[in-house]
Amino acid sequence: MCILDILMHLPRSVFSERQIDILLWLLWVNNMDDVPSVKSVKLIKDTIQRLCGIHPIPYDGALGHRYYVNSLPDIIQQEMMNPRVRPLLHFYPKDTAKCWLEELDPELLTPVIRLHNQDFFIFEPALLSSSQACIPFRWFVCGGKMYTKAWSLWPVAHELDCGWVVEDFYSFEVSEDDLLVSFKNWDSSEATSGLPHAYSIYGVEHEPNSELQPWTLTNPSEGNQWHVRALGARVYVMPLWLYCDDTSENLPKKWNKHNSFLFTAAGLPQAEVHQEYNVHFLCTLSLASPLEMLDGIVDQLEESWKQDIWAWDCVHKEYVLIILSILALLGDNPMQSEMACHIGSMGKYFCCICKVKGHDATATRPEDTDHSVGEVSGSESNAHRHAPLKYTWKQAKETMEEMVTRAKQFVKDTFLDSFLNRLADSHCKICGGNKAKQEALDRVKETLPENVISIDPHTDMPVEILHIVLLGFVKYLWCDVVSVRIGKDKLKCELLETHLSSLDISGLGLSHLAGHTLVQYAGSLVGRDFHAIAQVAPFVLHDLVALSNLIPLIWQPEIENSTEHLRKLTTSINNFLACTAKWTPQWFNKLKFHILLHVVNHIQRFEPAALFATEAFKSFNAVICAKSIHSNHCTPSRDIARSFAHGSRIRYILLGA
Repeated sequence: MCILDILMHLPRSVFSERQIDILLWLLWVNNMDDVPSVKSVKLIKDTIQRLCGIHPIPYDGALGHRYYVNSLPDIIQQEMMNPRVRPLLHFYPKDTAKCWLEELDPELLTPVIRLHNQDFFIFEPALLSSSQACIPFRWFVCGGKMYTKAWSLWPVAHELDCGWVVEDFYSFEVSEDDLLVSFKNWDSSEATSGLPHAYSIYGVEHEPNSELQPWTLTNPSEGNQWHVRALGARVYVMPLWLYCDDTSENLPKKWNKHNSFLFTAAGLPQAEVHQEYNVHFLCTLSLASPLEMLDGIVDQLEESWKQDIWAWDCVHKEYVLIILSILALLGDNPMQSEMACHIGSMGKYFCCICKVKGHDATATRPEDTDHSVGEVSGSESNAHRHAPLKYTWKQAKETMEEMVTRAKQFVKDTFLDSFLNRLADSHCKICGGNKAKQEALDRVKETLPENVISIDPHTDMPVEILHIVLLGFVKYLWCDVVSVRIGKDKLKCELLETHLSSLDISGLGLSHLAGHTLVQYAGSLVGRDFHAIAQVAPFVLHDLVALSNLIPLIWQPEIENSTEHLRKLTTSINNFLACTAKWTPQWFNKLKFHILLHVVNHIQRFEPAALFATEAFKSFNAVICAKSIHSNHCTPSRDIARSFAHGSRIRYILLGA
């Protein structure tokens, strides 16, 4: 029974009921006892699924599409009960991961540390061994010990009582050895005798000798909200890498795509984060846009904050409270542009991260026939801008009104535009005319809130190094070598193939190197082929030495000295771009050569780029495609979600949860 259930729901298994019938028949003709029927297998499978499985939740999208999202709390509960892949809270060293140490909300990182049988929550007063009081607000690791950044607390007299003032303009670092008494044990500890109560916080002093502002981060009498909600249990934070991509829905029609959301736990070690069994499916649909399906995921995140997620911790053998958050959004360049409501690489502001732009040019059609060549926008689509254009491009001075209009049109939110167009269309039925439609759109936009998101999509979408590096400029340069530099020179082509096939690759972790394939089919290679090319390039082509020096720095699995590593990476990127300019400046019309400049900042914010690489997600697309092809296509979003829910249950059982 278990074997049949496993065969039906392994991630890459596509067994149908008819094939299961054949297997059962083979068992029967070989005189096996108690051979079940397909109906009984499905009945028991559904029973187990109700007991310990993941439940797909239906949502009606804002644009009218119905889709199903696998329950995030169910997935997290399975993860915490799994002894092999239980996500551990990953504390980063002091000199790395800027987003963890400085930028993110501390309550979404490490709200509590259990030391000396006490829980030290952030934003709660704590007493140090030096009898000084402080308020911890961010934890990190240094020299194998836990440290916290803390604000100083000073006792002051206020009317007939004494209390504390938080000096948030002055912060200092506290070792775990110096923490003596937590907020919970403050009043019962002899060390705090003679000191004001921990909950007597009068206010916050933002500048020396400035007026006190009210303390709003916690309820002074109760402490941190998670302290109250945990009821003495351990509290864990689980940040997620959320990924979205489009994939083919069937084999004959390669471009009949649908969008899928996947995620992995951001706290996993680097060696585990790209394993397929750590990639979790959330939802997919061919009709709904990513932003429409993202609504359902956000609803589950918000619900988890209201209702709490309690899970059995297989390590400490007790129930723990889980706080979910999204660390970053991952995807290729077009998907990141869509998630950021960006116009895309065809626009003048062609980067969704910064405000770099192409040439300020305005097309004007001359009265006479002029076929002179002009400049166009510096985006990826301009690789052939040397071709003659039909009309002349003339520089024009931009007025203030035009500048304001251009700034307003920079962001393109297709999801929101659908609602604006509906409102405008209903308004036009009454007033009529395109002018009335534009007036309706302007009035609606004025009523929108300024900020409706918790993360910044322009900074919290790391560079996707698979398409930028391997399938980006490695592919461009290699194809240029084969098709342009060598061209139809058969002797040079054979020489390059011989060099590739003759290399000793025993120390590179490669099984073999097919020189003829890499040269003959240069335009049809995949990521693993370019990964091999990047490693052997210095021994084959002198001009690719700068490229091979850059790639190991980008794919560094662990960074011991962040400052030194980022310095080397910056130097290597500059050298590579200089060599690219010598090769041909035309490459800089490609968007990916600009996005490469953002890698340094994203590694500084999120630690090694290998952590937010997307190879595992791209490989998982094959699993989604197989589930889609072998579904009945009546309700694909529900059927695929159920299929992955059953697969997660099998994984949960096989790994000893």
